[in-house]
This record gives sequence, C-alpha cells and structure tokens, in this order.
Amino acid sequence: VTLSDCYVTLWLPTASTEKVRTRTIRNSKNPVWNEAFCYKIDRRIKNVLELKVCDEDTITRDDELCTVLFDIDKLTVGRTVRVKFQLNPQ
Repeated sequence: VTLSDCYVTLWLPTASTEKVRTRTIRNSKNPVWNEAFCYKIDRRIKNVLELKVCDEDTITRDDELCTVLFDIDKLTVGRTVRVKFQLNPQ
C-alpha cells in the first residue's frame, strides 16, 4: 500500500471564480497543511467553501479523495479556527 501525495483545492464561488490550491504533502497518511487563504466575504449572502482533497499522480489523472462543503458563517472575523475533517479510511 502506498501513501498519498495529497493537496486541497479551495473554492468560494461567492467570492471568486478562481480555485486555489495548497502545496502537496508527499507520502502522508495524515497530512496537515497549516496554510492561510484570504477571501472578501459578503455577509449578506450564504457563503459555502468547497474543499476537495486530492491525491496527486504523475502519470494518471489525480484522484479525488473527498469533498467537503463548509458554511463559513460559522467563522468569526479575526479568530483562527482549526477544523478536522475525517476522510474515508481507504
């Protein structure tokens, strides 16, 4: 069994048409990114951040491991929040 080379794409469609991406964590069963991303938020509308965890492959297409939709209304401006999401244990 090989370990994954994981990265995450982030997309907040209410703030940007562009998807951003973390760096790839190589050969990890439990990757931690600890990266920061900034968005301009309009609190008058619902804002849901899409996070996709992918396994980077050099020869074949990258595998999509998990997608999480996170309602950012749960966040408070100026506060750092750490959230853990369980992936499928495959």
